[in-house]
Amino acid sequence: MESVLGWDEDQRDPFHCRGSKSNDLMSRNALPKAIMRGAAAILLLSVQVTHAGAMAPVRITPINRPVQRASPSPYCGCGGVCGVPSSNEEYEQRVIEMVNSERAQYGLPPLKQVSSLTEAARYHATDMDHDNYFRHDSYDSIQSELVFACNWSERVESYYSPAFWLGENIGWGCSTPEAILTGWMNSESHRDHILSTEPWEIGIGYHLNETTETAFWVQDSGRRPGYFPIIINNEAAETNSHSVSLYIYGAGSWSEIRLRNDAGEWDEWQPHQSRLDWMLRNETGYRTVCVEMRSGDQTSTSCDTIYLRNERVLGNLPSDISFTYSIEEQRFFDEPGALTPLNVGSTLPLTWTLTQEGEWYTTTPVMGTTPESFWITCTNFATHVVSTYAGTITVTVTDPPATENGSQHISVTLRVIESAFPKICLPIILRN
Repeated sequence: MESVLGWDEDQRDPFHCRGSKSNDLMSRNALPKAIMRGAAAILLLSVQVTHAGAMAPVRITPINRPVQRASPSPYCGCGGVCGVPSSNEEYEQRVIEMVNSERAQYGLPPLKQVSSLTEAARYHATDMDHDNYFRHDSYDSIQSELVFACNWSERVESYYSPAFWLGENIGWGCSTPEAILTGWMNSESHRDHILSTEPWEIGIGYHLNETTETAFWVQDSGRRPGYFPIIINNEAAETNSHSVSLYIYGAGSWSEIRLRNDAGEWDEWQPHQSRLDWMLRNETGYRTVCVEMRSGDQTSTSCDTIYLRNERVLGNLPSDISFTYSIEEQRFFDEPGALTPLNVGSTLPLTWTLTQEGEWYTTTPVMGTTPESFWITCTNFATHVVSTYAGTITVTVTDPPATENGSQHISVTLRVIESAFPKICLPIILRN
């Protein structure tokens, strides 16, 4: 099926569809001038196909957004061009995470991001802008005329093949991941695609025309025969906990599974489970989990990777701190203050101790647990002699072990000056 929804981004209200027959092509320069004025809107299209099946008629909605014609396209033909850059990879990742969050609310398994579908989606998002059109099928701009290049499924399969099932959502005019997903979820056909049980894999393409500030979005999803993805934490890009959740496709196809971290040893065979908890190797960096599935003498292997940020990271401490004392005024310019060690990797508490070099100041307390603070007080120095004092405080995490940045040094300086502190006067303006 193929369908379109227009949606006013300011009012969040769907408006009725306008357009032509399924064989018609919409050029962005052919928009009615009366519709091109007014509030920005978005245009959305959705299409799905099994074994390159037939498509229903498409209805096309004009966009009331002025468009400047793009320069001649470097993209010709039916895709197959790899390495097309994304305008914002974080936006693409965010859409994937939100798609899987929506699916989770309906008890559906997550989709795994794969580079082949990402390449297909990025190509089409960029090609639509460069060749100045908005359709699922691919077109080339030749002497200012749009010429059909290939069916959308052919383009996707030039990256992702063989495909058992393919689906695609596209959007034009949404400035954020939240806006495009809201538009898709507010359209029945787009929502049905996002919540379909058919696809197992996904790719998102985001392209921004920096001249017109127009965004193009493509969501390609599919399933390939013989591929059974494993997905860590609903396809999140990173985690700060080595305790993660896994989803493993293949229920009904495989009877047993075994897993391993990175290139380590396999664990014991166990009955196939779609969902289970797992512990990553607890080291900061990219961590990979692989699953081997078997049934009789048949096996299949799949892997997924996530970036593990250390959940034990000592932070929120300065590299140096200084004090100034005026002999004339007999006071500090800055009152001694508190420093607060924190675990910036997670909410887990860190136990710390202090050691110091220099006898002209004290630190209290000398041990604690995050987020407790300690104070530095200048106590044993000559208050009538111009001088400079230096020292070092070392904050060390004693528990848990292997805390990142677990020992930090703070340089402490005291300057004793003869003159008074400079006065800063600020004017005050009173109005009746």
